[in-house]
Amino acid sequence: MKSFLYLILLAYAPDFWSSGITNACKITIDNKEKVRIDDHMQGIWEMAEDTNSHDYLIVEKADDYRYSVTYMNRGGDNRGLEHEEAFMIEVNNTKYLAISNWDREYPGWVFLKLNSIGKGSWNITANLATDKRLKDVKDVKELRELIGANINNPSFYGKDLHLKKKFEFNSFGK
Repeated sequence: MKSFLYLILLAYAPDFWSSGITNACKITIDNKEKVRIDDHMQGIWEMAEDTNSHDYLIVEKADDYRYSVTYMNRGGDNRGLEHEEAFMIEVNNTKYLAISNWDREYPGWVFLKLNSIGKGSWNITANLATDKRLKDVKDVKELRELIGANINNPSFYGKDLHLKKKFEFNSFGK
C-alpha cells in the first residue's frame, strides 16, 4: 500500500524520491497526547502541487489529540490510503504534523513542518522534513534535538507544499 507520504511526494517533484519516504523516522516525538488538535483542520483538502485537481485529502478528528487522514486519488475515485494516523507536535514553538508512514519498506514517522496556517485553517503552507539523518535517530531526545537545530535550515526540508481546504466539517462540539 502506498503511504500518505508517497502521495504527498507525488504531488511535489521527483527530487523527493531519494530523500522523503526512505528517511522515515522509526520513532516520533513525545506522547501523542501532548498537543490538542485544531478542530478547524478537519475537512477536505487539496494540494496545489497535485497534478490531478480531483485528488483530495480527508482530515477527520480521531480524538482530542489525533487526526485520521484518508487520501482519495485517481480523481477522487480510489481510497489510496485510509485512516492514516497523524497528530500535532511542537518543537521550539514550531508546529509539526507527525504522520505515520505505513509503507512496509520504510515504517516509521514523517514530519510536516507547518510554516503558516491561514485564518480559520483554510490555507496551510508546509514543508516535509527530508533529511537523511532522520532514519538513524535512536531516541526521542536525539530526534527533538535534530529537528530543533534545523527548524530554520532549508536543506533539512523539501519544497513548499500548499494545502487549501475546500470543505470544513461542522463537528466541533462546542
